[in-house]
Amino acid sequence: MTKTDPFTRTPGIAGKAYIDNGIANRIVANLCSDESAKYVFKITGLRGSGKSVEYGRIIRAMKEKKNWLVYPLSASGEAVSTLIAKLAMESFIDAKRTTTTLGSSTTIAGNAPVVSGNESISLSRSSVDNDHFYSDEAALTHMIATAGKKGFKVLVGIDDISKTPEMIRLLSIIGSLILEGQQIYLIVTGLSENIENLSSEKNLSFFKRADSIEIKALNRFDVAYMYEKLLNIDSAEAKKIGAESMGYAYAYQVLGSLYFCKNKNETLDDIIPEFERIMFRDSYDLIWKSLSEGEKELVRLIYKTPDGKASDIKALMEKPSTYAVYRSRLMNKHLVDSDSRGYLKIRLPRFEKFIEIWGGD
Repeated sequence: MTKTDPFTRTPGIAGKAYIDNGIANRIVANLCSDESAKYVFKITGLRGSGKSVEYGRIIRAMKEKKNWLVYPLSASGEAVSTLIAKLAMESFIDAKRTTTTLGSSTTIAGNAPVVSGNESISLSRSSVDNDHFYSDEAALTHMIATAGKKGFKVLVGIDDISKTPEMIRLLSIIGSLILEGQQIYLIVTGLSENIENLSSEKNLSFFKRADSIEIKALNRFDVAYMYEKLLNIDSAEAKKIGAESMGYAYAYQVLGSLYFCKNKNETLDDIIPEFERIMFRDSYDLIWKSLSEGEKELVRLIYKTPDGKASDIKALMEKPSTYAVYRSRLMNKHLVDSDSRGYLKIRLPRFEKFIEIWGGD
């Protein structure tokens, strides 16, 4: 009997291999709590860390909640008009007005239709766009207020957000509605630099101050347990595979899938070349291209030192005074961590080999 691979590389989906980090449950609990005053949540993390997975779990969970209207929007589409259109589809939203037209077959000279004696008349009713929706902001304000009066809360979601004129426009309107006391909530995911770019807009201070939750590396014990369970292997082998993934969510899924699909006579070492190819192409190339030249140089120097000790890195730098600047930038991008004081670590499996081969391009 053919077995189905429990691992997946589909963005936003973790499947049976999902490892719960508690983020989705925490946000859902805040949204549903009458005690919480949080309206905006930002999920950040390194590319491939699992942001979209947590986002998808929150969206699906909230759609099942009573009296919640949940609208996921595309980060690259016409977000404002799409939100209006989705709200207009709700049965309780009065997005139309009805007019009555009087018709008669008898007229006299002039411009006015008349009815005299027993002349027959016809009445017709038609719906046209409600002309009090003279602007998108006015339309949204009316619709969100109407939803609130009906006992509904509105959740807007945007996955992989970035700074565009349309996103600035949408967030500005949502911020205004929140200040008015409307029941509208927002959850977004994105790379930290993209979220920071949006936060720098002077009229989006509500967004800048909102909770930002970073997705960190998967717990090594959870990773080993899931490998043992899903791959039907012993704990020693599961620990070995888990160490290779280094807790990076995308690597965890890719490595698990490759191991599940390998031939019986193949070992972990046999699938590593294919693992590298996938990671280099699908993840590391994008991460590397997002770095400045100064950031790239610091990454190279981290790997040139025995253990990432700050003093050793500075000794190799042409301008040691820039160390703190680039260190801060790489930490903000979630590429580097400094859990051990005075040391820098990069928790991406085989990233050193990627730099060795492709780091000069």
